[in-house]
Amino acid sequence: MTPTLWGRATSVNVQKVMWALAECEIAHTRIDAGGRFGRTETDEFGTMTPMRRVPVWQEDGLTLWESHAILRHLARGPAAALWPETSAEQATADQWIEFTTTTLLPPLIGVFYQKVRLALPDRSADLLSTHLGGLDAALDILDARLADSPWLSGPSFSIADIAAGSPMYRYFTMDIPRPHRPALADWYARLTRRSAYRETVMTSYDELRGA
Repeated sequence: MTPTLWGRATSVNVQKVMWALAECEIAHTRIDAGGRFGRTETDEFGTMTPMRRVPVWQEDGLTLWESHAILRHLARGPAAALWPETSAEQATADQWIEFTTTTLLPPLIGVFYQKVRLALPDRSADLLSTHLGGLDAALDILDARLADSPWLSGPSFSIADIAAGSPMYRYFTMDIPRPHRPALADWYARLTRRSAYRETVMTSYDELRGA
């Protein structure tokens, strides 16, 4: 049975998995779900994940949800090239994946909602300012790490770069102030030179814009 990825291509969390699959040329089927495609409220989808969110990955009787769990699973199997070789680098990759979840994504998502997803009457300048402050603090930490290491887990590209790098396209294309962070900018430039990143992440999010 061909592995199946459930989720719309405009979801950053789905894009993480799509990017990993593209990097390693892993054959699979993707079924649009979530957003305008619906499906997440069906009984069928509820049996796959109690969260009723995308992405969901199905493979040989295994059903997984949560994008970073899927990334880790792939990196320990068909996408082994994305998993660092040493235990220290593996732990470091996990560290930056957790950082992405707890520290980077919350303010970045907040900014994205205030600048893109919400209709103009529903936006809040105060909330935007708060989210930008949190995002700047997170990106300063990321920039400092990348000033010392070419990739987040060490000398090699890994799933840590996929986790943190997937939302960077939106950060660098939104109409927001972006203080110069040379290491972050260099890392992002290197991501954009990867064909898998261009194909799966650097895509339009216009359909997500509020009226």
